[in-house]
Order: sequence, then structure tokens, then C-alpha cells
Amino acid sequence: MSKLQNLKQAIASPPPQRLAAIEYRSHFLQMLGITVVCIALIWKGLWYIIFAFIFGLGISYSQGMAAYQKYKTIMTLVEPEKVEDYELDISPTRRRSKIVTHVFGSATKWVAAVVSVTASVLIVDPTISRWLLILLYPMVIFITYIILYFFIMYWFAYPIYRKSLKGGQKNAERRN
Repeated sequence: MSKLQNLKQAIASPPPQRLAAIEYRSHFLQMLGITVVCIALIWKGLWYIIFAFIFGLGISYSQGMAAYQKYKTIMTLVEPEKVEDYELDISPTRRRSKIVTHVFGSATKWVAAVVSVTASVLIVDPTISRWLLILLYPMVIFITYIILYFFIMYWFAYPIYRKSLKGGQKNAERRN
């Protein structure tokens, strides 16, 4: 199968546990957004409008809890993925993310995000037009994050990952 067909298959069939996790997180992030809007409306003196938003907050909470229960059910049915199987994932970004997270830990994404934002502040000239800044900052942050996390960090993590697998196999043979 070609790489393009693998990419199409990865996009067409994401794992159910990933979809369920995205669903419940999106409901809780929606709650956060509604709360921020309510605070902004109170701050501006439009407190009488927030009652509709509070109703939406309750709906988001109930949907989020239902989605979280669905996620927990799916996670009990799905067996945990083995470290050796990370390379078999058909999604290139998910495969690289699993390997980087396995080698460097879960805080790596946040480190890459902070470095990307800092780099964009240093790279982009703040004296250019406002509209160009609005377009350029997010693009530079996104591109820097992709390059840093999925290429540079993966470039360092992959040999360590392969070495840990070989060491794990040798240790397993010694135990038998």
C-alpha cells in the first residue's frame, strides 16, 4: 500500500478510543469557553444575558459526562497498546507522537508549544502591518511546532525508542 493510501486509511478510520477522548474533552472545553463568555458579559454589565449561557453550561456538562462514561467503557474493552506496536500505527503524526511521548514524556508537547510561541515572537517582526501579524503569528507557531515536535524531537527520540526495544527483547530472553 502506498503512503497516500495509508494516509487516507488513517484519516478514514481513527481508533474509537481516540474519537471518544476528543468528544468528552471537547464538551469540557466548551464549558470552559461558555464560562469565559459569562465572565466577560458580567464584566461588561450584561449579566442578564448569561442565564441562557448557564443553561448551555449545564447541557455541556451532561453531554461531557455521558461522553466520558462512553470513553471509559471503550477503554475497558480495548486492550492497552504495547510499546512495540507504536511503529505499526498507520497515522504518521500519531505514530511519531506516541514515540516522542514514550521517550521524552508527556510534557514534551507543552515544551514544544512554549518554544514555538517564543520562537515566533523572536522570528516575526512586530513592526509589520497588523493584518499580516494576525496571519503570520499563528502560521509561524504552527509550522515551528510541527517541525520541532514531529521532526526534530522525533529524530532524537526514534533511535532511543529502537534501542529501548532491543534492550527490552534482550532482557526478556535473559529472563526465560
